[in-house]
Amino acid sequence: MSLREIIQSKMEQLPRGQKAVALYVLEHAREAVGLTASELGKVVGVSEATVIRFASSLGFPGYPEFREALQESLLDQLKALERHQLYQTVGEGNNFIQSVIRQDLQKGINILATLDDRPIEDLARAICESSCINIVGLRSAKGLAYYFSAYLSWFIPETHVLNADMFLENVINARGDSLFIGISFPRYTKGTVQCLTLARELGKKTAAITDSPLSPLAPHADILVYAPCSHISFIDSFVIPVGLVNAVLLKVADNLGELTTKRLQELERAWAQYGVYEDRE
Repeated sequence: MSLREIIQSKMEQLPRGQKAVALYVLEHAREAVGLTASELGKVVGVSEATVIRFASSLGFPGYPEFREALQESLLDQLKALERHQLYQTVGEGNNFIQSVIRQDLQKGINILATLDDRPIEDLARAICESSCINIVGLRSAKGLAYYFSAYLSWFIPETHVLNADMFLENVINARGDSLFIGISFPRYTKGTVQCLTLARELGKKTAAITDSPLSPLAPHADILVYAPCSHISFIDSFVIPVGLVNAVLLKVADNLGELTTKRLQELERAWAQYGVYEDRE
């Protein structure tokens, strides 16, 4: 469901003050996205606390997350070319490189204030308890799926990145204690959603690494790890998602305890024996 659809579905359940906020957001989304909770409350004629409760009623941890989702929903409506044209219109002047990097850094600072460790811990625990890990990430998210799989396979032998043309067979033939992890960000790939949907229907454990509670992956995931994804022109920037994937990997290694040390020692011996890395000594 889109953010608009979520708001509309909740409309009848909202108290009068929150309903006023909802109506304003639906009718003036482009104006609302630039307002703080206090400013939005003044425009609508309600308290800042009412605006914050409205965001909470929609399933967001707080107003900053709702505002971010609103911004993303506006961007998601734009096609790649439209994003690029908007980016060109805004312009970056002589600070092009700094502005691109600053955008990702600012996103990271914002998420640190609201980061919840529990989903990361839950995903790491589920990985350690599963006999087979299946990761599906399509199009630009494929690189993140392979990155995740590459490190995870050091400790979990049965780690696979699923191919789009075979995931139905992979899901159907998977063991009962398999874990399926879907990775997708706006504009979400249908194949990833379909994979998690089928896995959930067949009673498999599922998890999603995605950008918000409004992601189409969310209803089909037992575990949700939220990782905001920046849009830079037509590019999806995965700086924050990579950071959270790293956190999951480190938690997995921590959970495995002595096995991690043993496996790293074995890998180092094998890498040295077969000359995997350049000898810098």
